[in-house]
Amino acid sequence: MKTMEKTKLVASTTILAAVLTACGSNTGSSDEPVKITQTMSWFAQPEMGGHYAAVAGKIYEDAGLDVTLQQGGPQVSNVQLLASGKVQFAMANADEVVLARNEGIPIVTIFANLQTNPQNLIFHKDSGITKIEDLNGRKVYTATGFPFWQYLSYKYKLDKVQVQNYTGSLAGFSADKDSVTQGFATNEPYVLKGEGIDVDWFLNADLGYNPYGNVVITTEDMIKNHPDTVKKYLKATVEGWDYYYAHGDEVNKLINETNKDYSLDHLKSSQEITKDFVFGGDAETHGLGYMSEERWKTLVDEMKEAGMIKKDIPTSELYTNDFLPEK
Repeated sequence: MKTMEKTKLVASTTILAAVLTACGSNTGSSDEPVKITQTMSWFAQPEMGGHYAAVAGKIYEDAGLDVTLQQGGPQVSNVQLLASGKVQFAMANADEVVLARNEGIPIVTIFANLQTNPQNLIFHKDSGITKIEDLNGRKVYTATGFPFWQYLSYKYKLDKVQVQNYTGSLAGFSADKDSVTQGFATNEPYVLKGEGIDVDWFLNADLGYNPYGNVVITTEDMIKNHPDTVKKYLKATVEGWDYYYAHGDEVNKLINETNKDYSLDHLKSSQEITKDFVFGGDAETHGLGYMSEERWKTLVDEMKEAGMIKKDIPTSELYTNDFLPEK
């Protein structure tokens, strides 16, 4: 299964040049809808359901926006697409934003779809694993360049792990009950249960690494020159999340038409699990999409501690809540 977002930052000088030369061509005339393209973090799935719901329910359209949702995937660099001006909004993990800003790429997070990140490490129930340190000496299918693995392997001294290249396939993990694989709490457990494999997992957030997930990012230029469009887009997206949980069957049908790898039953299961990741945490008191300075500061500190970045990055460069609708 293809489940993990791919962190693919291209050469910073190339991207930075593209950002500086990209022009805002999405304003349209006063009597025409504003054309917007948003590239997603991966293939269509419930973790981004609010956006698809805003399309299905014509919420973007009613806000005067002509929105195209562009699927992500292993060969898609969202930061590059955003920086080059090919899309107005993109989706990423919060740690990808830190890495981009560390390279001087002026992108900003404007909305957090997932308050809790569903990234996890999955193991067979009868493997004897009871704590994260038990991964030492075992095969772990993971992408070594992913920030979550860099931090967790550093924090828990997982220096005896036999790292196996993660390709998106579960075949190796399924065949070896002593192995571990990266995944998403919203996806792989369902797939493996369907194959008759009992699993358990460590949620990375519970292990101390919890970057905001599926954040919406844009450029400093977009924020400066088209603030009203940014506000309209986020307001419609928030309304889309409410629409998704009121009209789940309708929206899941659209997601299924977009990504056939997810059956309708799978989508329904994933939607139920996703709900708390979206509506829980700070979103419960501050509204959907909200982000705290403390969370961003913790993430920067963790990434610096693990050697992923060398300098402190001001949180004011990483995110803003200024365009969120009032709760």
